[in-house]
Amino acid sequence: MVLSHCPRLSSPCVPKYDAREALIPEDPELAHLNAPAPRARPGPSALLEVDVVEKDQVVVLPRVSAGISAGKVVAGLALALGICALGLGLSSSSAVSSALADTVGLSSNTKENSTANSTKANATSNATANSTAANTTANATAKAAAKKAVKKEVKTESANTTTKAPPAPAPPSCRTAQVGEPCYQAVMWHKWIGLVENPTWYQTISRQSNRHQIQQWLFESKQGSCQRPCDGAYPVPQVPAGQHPRLYCFSVARLGSEMDTMFMQRQAGAGIFGCDGFDVFSDQHVDIDGYQTKLIPSTASGVSVDRTAANSQVFMKTWLKILNGDQWWRFDFIAKVDPDAVLFADRLRGHLSWHTGQNVFFLNCAKYIPATMYGALEVFSKSALGAYLSQHGRCESQLPFWSWGEDRYMANCLESLGVATQPDYLNFLHDERCWGVDCGNKNVVAFHSFKYVNTWMRCYLSSK
Repeated sequence: MVLSHCPRLSSPCVPKYDAREALIPEDPELAHLNAPAPRARPGPSALLEVDVVEKDQVVVLPRVSAGISAGKVVAGLALALGICALGLGLSSSSAVSSALADTVGLSSNTKENSTANSTKANATSNATANSTAANTTANATAKAAAKKAVKKEVKTESANTTTKAPPAPAPPSCRTAQVGEPCYQAVMWHKWIGLVENPTWYQTISRQSNRHQIQQWLFESKQGSCQRPCDGAYPVPQVPAGQHPRLYCFSVARLGSEMDTMFMQRQAGAGIFGCDGFDVFSDQHVDIDGYQTKLIPSTASGVSVDRTAANSQVFMKTWLKILNGDQWWRFDFIAKVDPDAVLFADRLRGHLSWHTGQNVFFLNCAKYIPATMYGALEVFSKSALGAYLSQHGRCESQLPFWSWGEDRYMANCLESLGVATQPDYLNFLHDERCWGVDCGNKNVVAFHSFKYVNTWMRCYLSSK
């Protein structure tokens, strides 16, 4: 700091600060004071040097630490000003006061600016620190979330790899209808009723078409909820096991409409094929959907004296073939059923259960006197047929069987052998030659006669 020379003693000495142009005489000992101030930022231990000009003399104040208070600096400056005033002969205190005021103002402004700058710097530093901390925290959070997501993805991928469910199977390209399904029932109706009664309705199938071909036609015409049938045997109904009493049923069938009816019964699980055991006897080997007919010598018959079939000899041979076998005695009752009789085997069990173990056979028509057993449905207990097996020769020698129908022959033979008769006229047999037929009755055991497959099936469906 340099105090300029005052032109008049009455003018105050105004300090003029010029660190680079301080008025320093050419004194070798003081030459070092002419060197420019270093630009390096003073450290906390740097000294403040103040030069005062006193009539071409330089008064060097002691160096003061930069860390001293503002009050001490002001005091030092005041002292320097006082010396300057005395040196110049200034007796007026106003100059000193004015200079001191300017100095104090400068110091105050400097202090305020320093404080403001320090506050601003602190605020900026704090904001920067906070921003840096926030960025650091955000980066750390993002990294943690990313790491967690990667772990979750790896874990999920691992879980999917180890527990991935197998893909759903593709829908089958074919499916054969099963018993009881709408498609199976549709196939049966078209085969045994529709194609028989209205063959002109069909362009690509006929009466000779098998069930596979009929289902294929239904599939193509989008009927009956049918799918394309698969290769292989077409299913047939199976008889549930464990029913009581146990029934063995058989029929004697000739080729033609009678054998056709046996195919229909087999595929519907109806008629004799609803019994626990069954057989079809014929003079021809026929495969009925997996079942092989049993061979007998002949099925030919004449006309009896009763204007019925003189078929006693045919059935006498059939009975002996059955009774000489090893199957019939495993059952409680044995029923001979005509092919054109619509039989409900489950209803028959209800009529027979009360007579299990008895030596009986059943009378089923009381329209004429005496009551008799009509041949459409003949039912015998196991004991009754045991008696016939052991004494049939006696009947053959005493009865004119060649002119009778077999139902008349069997009834007379068993009565002569002491087998009891069991009348059952209520809902046992509805025969057109006895009390007539009502297929709407859902309690009747059997309906007779229906010699064509379509009428047989219609009666069966009406009473089912």
